[in-house]
Amino acid sequence: MKKLLVAFAAMLVAGSAFAQIGIVAGVTSSKTSLDNAVAEAEDINQFHFGIAAKFNLLGGVSVQPAVLYNVKGTKLGSVVKGTSLGDYSADLKTGFVEVPVQIQWGVELSSVRPYVFAEPFVGYAVTNETKEELVSAVTLQESNKGFDTLKNRLEYGFGLGVGVDLFDSLQLSVRYFWNMGELYEDNVSAITSVQSAINAASGTAKSKKCSGIMATLAIFF
Repeated sequence: MKKLLVAFAAMLVAGSAFAQIGIVAGVTSSKTSLDNAVAEAEDINQFHFGIAAKFNLLGGVSVQPAVLYNVKGTKLGSVVKGTSLGDYSADLKTGFVEVPVQIQWGVELSSVRPYVFAEPFVGYAVTNETKEELVSAVTLQESNKGFDTLKNRLEYGFGLGVGVDLFDSLQLSVRYFWNMGELYEDNVSAITSVQSAINAASGTAKSKKCSGIMATLAIFF
């Protein structure tokens, strides 16, 4: 990953005379389905930021690679509910150094350029926080774990989205992304005294790949 980041930085320096360099920031959904992310937009509390380079090619095509710090996550809310065990929930947040490459196609309309894009990406987990909670009639148990809940630190995936360039300096975009690999271990819980709750949640956690929605603002210079 270090070699990849060094190579990308070198590309930015070498191509700076032919590209626009910008800063990007935005929000990343904590929901793993498109319907849930749209319906519960107020729960989007993850984020991303970084730098990008935009190369304008022929025929309305542009290529825009970036390096981001992107926090993704999964919420397992009340997986076990209304039983003698109480309510079990987990909040998983993982921060990735991520390298996405947007391939854009757009139409120039005076000072506005709407476009669509595809975006493959790879990333590597550098932070990880797992907060779990079991609330029963008589006790509250909480646990926090780190990288040991991850199945893989390396992530990869694909995104599709739409955006608009304004005045060649401001860019707004929204995308839905799919993480292709499984990120978390089958058993994400450290609350070993309630093993049946853990087992009930583990299958759900295994299927969570941190897919979701990103909305991004970029400023190019």
